[in-house]
Amino acid sequence: MSRPPLWRLAPWTRAPLLGLRQPAAVLAVLVTSAILACAVASAPLFLSSARSAALQQQLADQCAEAGWAQTGFDAGRADPAADAALATVWAEQGRTSEPVLATAALVGRERSAEGGLVRTATGEPASLPVAVYYRPDALAHVEVVGSQPGDGLWLPESYARTAGIGLGDRITVADAPVTVVGLYRDLFSVDAGAYWCDYRILYANDINANTAPPAFALATDPDTFAAVSAGYRGVQQLAQVPVDAAGLSVSDARELLAAQDRAQRRASALLGAPGDAGLVNSRLADAVDRAELVESGLRGPVVPVAVAGALLALVLVAAAGSFWADRRATEVRLLAARGVGPVPLAGKAALELGLPALAGAAVGWAAARLLTSGLGPADDLDPSATSAAVAAAVAAFVVGLGAAAAVAGLRARGTAERPLGAAPRWPSRVPWELVLLLGAGWCWLLLQTRDAVVSTGGVAQVNGLLVAFPLLATAGAAVLLGRLLTALLPRLRRWAGHRSPAVFLAVNRLAAARLATATLLVAVTLPVAVLGYTATLTASAQKTLDAKVGVQIGATRAVQTLSRFAPTAAIDEVGTFVVRYEGSATAPDGQGDSAGRQDVAVLAVDPADFAGTAFWDASFADEPLPELMAALTGPEVDGRLPVVAAGLPTGDPQLQLGSVAVPAEVVATARVLPGRRLDGPVVLVAADRLPEIERTAGASRAAEIWTNGQLGPAVEALSAAGGVGFRALEPAGVLQSANFLGITWTFGYLSALAVFVGVIAVGGLLLYLEARSRSRVSGYVMARRLGLSRGAHLRSLLVELGGVAVVGLLIGGVLAGGAVALVYRRLDVDLVRPPTPLLDVPWTALAASAVVVVVVAALAALYAQRAADRADPATVLRQDA
Repeated sequence: MSRPPLWRLAPWTRAPLLGLRQPAAVLAVLVTSAILACAVASAPLFLSSARSAALQQQLADQCAEAGWAQTGFDAGRADPAADAALATVWAEQGRTSEPVLATAALVGRERSAEGGLVRTATGEPASLPVAVYYRPDALAHVEVVGSQPGDGLWLPESYARTAGIGLGDRITVADAPVTVVGLYRDLFSVDAGAYWCDYRILYANDINANTAPPAFALATDPDTFAAVSAGYRGVQQLAQVPVDAAGLSVSDARELLAAQDRAQRRASALLGAPGDAGLVNSRLADAVDRAELVESGLRGPVVPVAVAGALLALVLVAAAGSFWADRRATEVRLLAARGVGPVPLAGKAALELGLPALAGAAVGWAAARLLTSGLGPADDLDPSATSAAVAAAVAAFVVGLGAAAAVAGLRARGTAERPLGAAPRWPSRVPWELVLLLGAGWCWLLLQTRDAVVSTGGVAQVNGLLVAFPLLATAGAAVLLGRLLTALLPRLRRWAGHRSPAVFLAVNRLAAARLATATLLVAVTLPVAVLGYTATLTASAQKTLDAKVGVQIGATRAVQTLSRFAPTAAIDEVGTFVVRYEGSATAPDGQGDSAGRQDVAVLAVDPADFAGTAFWDASFADEPLPELMAALTGPEVDGRLPVVAAGLPTGDPQLQLGSVAVPAEVVATARVLPGRRLDGPVVLVAADRLPEIERTAGASRAAEIWTNGQLGPAVEALSAAGGVGFRALEPAGVLQSANFLGITWTFGYLSALAVFVGVIAVGGLLLYLEARSRSRVSGYVMARRLGLSRGAHLRSLLVELGGVAVVGLLIGGVLAGGAVALVYRRLDVDLVRPPTPLLDVPWTALAASAVVVVVVAALAALYAQRAADRADPATVLRQDA
């Protein structure tokens, strides 16, 4: 009879269920496989999450209509058939649209309104023309001054009053007779709200054009609009499909754009119009393109980070295979004695570890999915990303199981054949970590010739070298320091011989397994270093970006108007009053215009409350802002007003506001001053000491209210003071945050990696305890017989594990600080706007991380003590015999 193949023998046929009888090994493989699968599956999920978040952030910073589907036509006059066709094509797709009609260019680069001549009821022409607009619920979003039943037009109250038009008057607009059935408060004089956001250019003169927009008349119904608009040269008719952009993914957006294209082509076919004559929403397509650009910039740093995390997790999976070989050492020796080689042993390990590894891969994929949805930039993922994550988890299962089985086979064969006490082989003595340090040095040299932050299509992206350099450097330095420090353990053992039993036992155990000690030290150092580096750079980048926005606006928010009025107590309650002028000053030699002068922004401020509202950081000047304000109230210098400047030296700047010379003396300087909006110097002067600057001076005077509260109270204070028309300045309007999201998300992902590596470190700590549990328990049993107390043994465990944790914290902190010092100055998210990068160390988060490390070490010591207490001394001594 021929001998059956090995895989049909009992040790292999029973292996899948036999492995489940080793709870510690099953748990080790399940956890490590889950970590590996989570690492590789998180990359496609995170990139999809970031892409969706970039899209949503861009749309959130614009008016709601930017994320809607839209079709429409540009015609000479309103056509009811076009309205019907546009509504029909959307209904055919199961979507409900709403019409928007306007005698204006609502779509395109040159957005503007066309005015029609108005004649009052007496036949007199009004001084300002009127543009007509219709939207079904428009009248529900205005402040009513007066109304009467019937169809017709609603006019702005101030326009009607100036033109001598009353409620119920029969007027003509573009030669079409129409009744005035309503009056509403001018939209530019109130907080119009999000409803009118996309149409502000039709009623507000934000750009201070010489010709203000026509008066904004609202038609009560489509028939009125059609009748009145017949006298206009151009009319736009739109059909818009409202969409909640807050939950829009890129895949959803592309489907919406495809539906928009189909609807526009179908409507053109129904009306016999050219196929390219439509007025579709191109802003959504632009936002999708920019979101994909953000994702492409993230892919460079994120993929290597995910690979690095996967490699670390793979090492842990391989260690779990080694742990299996140690736990099955008796059976392994028996099989090896019967001639079983490492390949069959690896196959047996794979069969025993297969079910736990498969379950771990499934848990890892689910964890990546839940973490990305809950903690990622957005919880709206593309279907393709989910499929890619599943494929990555499957690959992680195959590779991880193969690595664990291979290590288990080699470890098992070595256990059976290698004599006890044999010296380590030469590969373990080679400082392979120097390769990592050389790679880090190479990345650093390349980074010296390249920008750390690059801008592609207006989107700021982190150079991948900025991620590769610290990862390689901290990993290499951590391993090298771990090797060097553990080389000192023999000397430390001699020192510990004269100390307490707890210290002696702790140091003795560490010195007895130097490789395991070095591995554990590196496992603690790496997450601490990576988390410290990434958390600090993330906080610093965000602080710098917030500072750039704050400097440009001047405070959290501001409202600006060209009206002239005096500050009031209501303005003082909401913030501070600032008057901005365009001026000029003497330029440094070789700079400025042909006359040697340069443009400056001059801000007339109230020193009493400016410092309490204006945005300020201690790095902006050597003196605090209140002291700079005090300098504005000081005495004159040879008849010249004291001023504070950024970008000008002390002395007489020969200041001019338009054509008016203002004697001034720069008595204090700052590196950055709030309110800087142009690339030039900024000058602060006390408003009550500045002479009156007439309109004819050409100084482009603008009044502003800076506030750190909501915009509404500031607008109300401005209107109450006599201000008419305003422009709001808010962070979202100054910088589109999506331009810089890639920077924050890159380091956020790195921070997640640090936490992930921390989980690996905890897993490594447990494997460290389990792998050495037999020697620890046997030593504990023998020491108890010699009189060692339970408390002394517990203290030895605390010293052993706590000492490694504290040393790892110190080394990790030093490595993180060094990496931050080398990099953060180069992480400037916007080279045009000041200030330069600011450093913000998140001490609370770092302290919490340190506490977690120490607590985990203490819990591990308690776990090891309980395992030793539960061991049966007779069984332990019999196994060691």
